[in-house]
Amino acid sequence: MENFDYDLRSIQEARDLARCGEAAAKKIAGFTAEQIDTILKSMAKAGEEHALCLAEMAVEETGFGKVMDKAYKNHAASTLLYEEIKDMKTRGILAEDTVNKTIDVAEPVGLVMGIVPSTNPTSTVFFKSMIAIKSGNSIVFSPHPSAAKCTLKAAEVMRDAAIAAGAPEGIIGCVSMPSMGSTN
Repeated sequence: MENFDYDLRSIQEARDLARCGEAAAKKIAGFTAEQIDTILKSMAKAGEEHALCLAEMAVEETGFGKVMDKAYKNHAASTLLYEEIKDMKTRGILAEDTVNKTIDVAEPVGLVMGIVPSTNPTSTVFFKSMIAIKSGNSIVFSPHPSAAKCTLKAAEVMRDAAIAAGAPEGIIGCVSMPSMGSTN
């Protein structure tokens, strides 16, 4: 593939990730709340285990922030987030308003795209990965070019933890060669 332009390779990578993510979304849409919770617990644990090293990577790669602040954000976007959302209902009838005669219904949307800023790359990946899966969706990330390495590593941590706990292959993807073409 050395003969192909970076932009073309980047776009192809995004297309491949989207195809895999779409297939994974169809599979996870049928998972039970218990299966989803098992996956989220695994992701939260992995996020906690990697909070500091990913914070160090993010500060080194981007030049933004302080390691301990980013480590705390990673903790908040994994462990604290899990505690906040673990008992939330994210499918089916969520609420009924008998006065206004309305019903709130939730269902998975499928493949979600996550745009990741250079300012909080790793905690954004943790947060968006977990909420996507909590609602029965898959996600593909497009990192900021100045935070591509730490974003990819954070996505790999979340993906590996999710798959180890039973999520389908392709559930979390990340473009490794970011470009405007791949993001579009």
